[in-house]
Amino acid sequence: MRCRRAAWGRGRYILGIAFLLTGQAEAAPPTPSASEIVQRSVVTNAADWKAQPDYAHRERDITQKIDSEGRTKVEQVRTYEVSMIEGSPYERLIEIDGKALGPSQERDEREKLDREIHRRANESAGERQRRLSEYERDRSDERLLMQEMVKAFRFRLIGEQQINGVECYVLDATPDPKYQPPIAKARVLTGMRGRLYIDTAHYHWVRVEAEVTQPVEFGLFVAKVKPGTRFGLDQMPFGNV
Repeated sequence: MRCRRAAWGRGRYILGIAFLLTGQAEAAPPTPSASEIVQRSVVTNAADWKAQPDYAHRERDITQKIDSEGRTKVEQVRTYEVSMIEGSPYERLIEIDGKALGPSQERDEREKLDREIHRRANESAGERQRRLSEYERDRSDERLLMQEMVKAFRFRLIGEQQINGVECYVLDATPDPKYQPPIAKARVLTGMRGRLYIDTAHYHWVRVEAEVTQPVEFGLFVAKVKPGTRFGLDQMPFGNV
């Protein structure tokens, strides 16, 4: 009798585990489609774009060279601290190839910053208006390209991956042959392909990778960016969102 009670107890325990696992599997929300992920990310990214002027950030410029065998070689990485001064951003060089500037370079960059602060504080009303108008034009162009990107590409969800500790959806983006750029500046999107890493919790763009696949014409000019050139954007989470 004791053995039978023990066997029955184990059976209930195993059955209970199976029930819990089944319940957990059923409770897990379905993975959204590539289209849903991108649309949600556009809403989140619009809020990020709007808040951008309120935050200082860092940017890295990577100079690359393609050798005779077609291999890409990194020539130099320059890191800038970007902060707002009198309504528009200023880039201050802080690192080269991941190393802090030497005392002489650091002093030079600090002096450049001080001069720029003084210049902007003492500029005429016309100079200030031109500077801010140029900044707003750049912002508008940036916003337009973000909006058009959703229309210009076909997205395919290929999996999930952690980037800097953040769980992300990974989507490949290839040009949509049916896309018609509404303005000349949007034509650049027709000559690129890329990959998006979008965080699964809040739909921020954590990483964007893009590669130029063909020259793109801007009016009478051809973009100087050649096929094979790559661009990248990394964003780190701030706070809890």
